[in-house]
Amino acid sequence: MKKKIFITVAIASLFLGSGYLLGLDKNPSTGPVVDKEVLAEDGPAEIHDAEGNAVNFADFKGKLVFINNWATWCPPCVAEMPTIEKLKEEMPEDEVAFVMVSYDRNPRKAINWMKNKKMELPVYFPGENFPRQFITDAIPATFVLDREGKILHTYLGMADYSKESFVHQMKLWLKQ
Repeated sequence: MKKKIFITVAIASLFLGSGYLLGLDKNPSTGPVVDKEVLAEDGPAEIHDAEGNAVNFADFKGKLVFINNWATWCPPCVAEMPTIEKLKEEMPEDEVAFVMVSYDRNPRKAINWMKNKKMELPVYFPGENFPRQFITDAIPATFVLDREGKILHTYLGMADYSKESFVHQMKLWLKQ
């Protein structure tokens, strides 16, 4: 019995420690603009909102778009959510769209998770024509698009998006 408890504690410690190793305290990269158009010519870049309605990324044209691929079963995803919520509070609602793309198999789970945590982040789900630029081998994955749909920023892994340096960078991108 003691051996089972020891093994369980060891596994839990490794699991929780991975959040530190993945860098919750890391600053997201604010590198140069990558010239990739997301507003594809070969069809709509489709996601679905919490009500199941199809949404195209073209609907966000004219806004800075913060996209985060996440899931409720992903501890690093869940850990960074409060920092994204804080970032959202710092941004002008009419100029920045937050697109939280859930990879939960059951959409209700992601929607209920946001409600239970009292977060105001909009939940979306990948659609049939989800842009290949946002399909990654790992989550969380974050992308920031400029007002024309070009990728300004890509970050794979957990980050603290409420840090002053990233908030400042978002405000600079808003001025472009």
